[in-house]
Amino acid sequence: MKKLPIGKQEFKGLIEQNCIYVDKTQFLLQLTEFTAPVFLSRPRRFGKSLMLNTFKELFKGNKALFKDTYAYDHWDFEQTNPVIQLDLSCVSGDQPQEISATLLALVYNAAELMDIELRETPYPNVALNSLIQKAGKTTPVVILIDEYDTPILENLNQLRLPAIKQILRSFYKIIKANEEFIRFTFITGISKFTHVGVFSALNNLEDITLNSDYAAVVGYTEKDIRHSFGEQVEQVKTKTGLTDKEFWKKLAHYYNGYSWDGRQFVYNPLSILKFLKSGGEFIPYWMQTGSPEFIAKYSQDKKFNISDFEQLKVPKYFLNKQEMDTTSPESFLTQAGYLSIKDQDDDSYTLDFPNNEVRRSFCELILNIQYAVADTDILAVKSGLRKALEAQDIDKIVEQFKIIYSSVPYVHFDSNKTEHSYSAVLLMYLQASGFEASPERLSNKGRLDLSLEHKYKDQKQVYIFELKTAAPQKAIDQIIEKNYAGAYGNHQVTLVGLQIDFAERNIVSHQSARSPSGTQG
Repeated sequence: MKKLPIGKQEFKGLIEQNCIYVDKTQFLLQLTEFTAPVFLSRPRRFGKSLMLNTFKELFKGNKALFKDTYAYDHWDFEQTNPVIQLDLSCVSGDQPQEISATLLALVYNAAELMDIELRETPYPNVALNSLIQKAGKTTPVVILIDEYDTPILENLNQLRLPAIKQILRSFYKIIKANEEFIRFTFITGISKFTHVGVFSALNNLEDITLNSDYAAVVGYTEKDIRHSFGEQVEQVKTKTGLTDKEFWKKLAHYYNGYSWDGRQFVYNPLSILKFLKSGGEFIPYWMQTGSPEFIAKYSQDKKFNISDFEQLKVPKYFLNKQEMDTTSPESFLTQAGYLSIKDQDDDSYTLDFPNNEVRRSFCELILNIQYAVADTDILAVKSGLRKALEAQDIDKIVEQFKIIYSSVPYVHFDSNKTEHSYSAVLLMYLQASGFEASPERLSNKGRLDLSLEHKYKDQKQVYIFELKTAAPQKAIDQIIEKNYAGAYGNHQVTLVGLQIDFAERNIVSHQSARSPSGTQG
């Protein structure tokens, strides 16, 4: 059995070490037909670096590496081109001088790998200009730039950012000035470019970020997983005891759902590979690799409310309006991978969280950054609430809810005295803890505050919570009147009214009842 390619970003090493390669070369060959520079934005850990590395081996003519891929019989490996590959994730620093120096070093290193000697210069754009002309003098060069926006993302909200942008603007401008020496240019990053950003001089850029033809150019489709990881999937199904239908439904719920056209959906490769390696443990692998610093910086002064991003309608140009450092939350979170396009019509997209893994990770992130809630607090509630749910003890469930509110600094409640803010905190805590909690589900008569589903010993329990400043019985009356439980069919449903008090910043009383429409248990 071939190895899982966890952490592999170099195509040659992946093949030579007998790792599985999900064949994307048909897409890559189509992309080489573009005459203008091509740009693709995707979140981190999606295989962008591997894609660029595969391009490199194609243009270097290393045919043996492509056996059993589409490219093997459809690419002219005799026609080769010199390749300039620049990984800007290596360009770090918080001062313009540092950015310029590390960018210059990157160009000199690329020249050394190509056995090209460059004259001394303090300017990275001058060095790049010389490298392109020398490398492409006889045969047109291929330029591959990975993570073009790292210096920007690492310096969000900093006064020095405009100066850093100007350095990058001058650097990328060189590409257009040297068209005669270039066969193909491909650029990747997390943030989608804008015509007023660092590519303002590169106005002929072909942006395929939202192009349906390339919606699956990176990431794994279900078909990819079935075809390339069939043996591993069978092992997981055997170990977990899941039927084929149960397996794919659960896998999709946790890890599928990323889309850039609202039609084709893919899985994050890292999550799938780590899931298969674990033997079938459904946990948030994407966030295990660490939350990127740029999302933490962006979120610090924001007041994100998770329900604001449920089935959110946005105009189709929402990613093009501004640059990453000044863009709207929905645009930023989509580019960072926390939101995805779920549907589209003539002039709008519908955004939502891609899957359970991302929703859970986002809630944990916001609790940590915005609400100063420690991971240990989340774990403690998770343990206590699971025991309360297994015992079907309403008093103990509510006691855990009180602990949740007690763990949040009081200033957050004092600045937002609404029932909705209390239900939002509760929802984020439950989802960060891994529970199947849903916000404000729309029924035919209104919206409920929160529902919680829990399966224990093959029995599915459903709890519907309504938060009010009034007596808890009024909350239960509203649940019954609006028929919030109607969506759960014949499941056992428990209705819980919670009375909150803004002065106490917590729940002060509660009441429960069985749903008239649910199965009595």
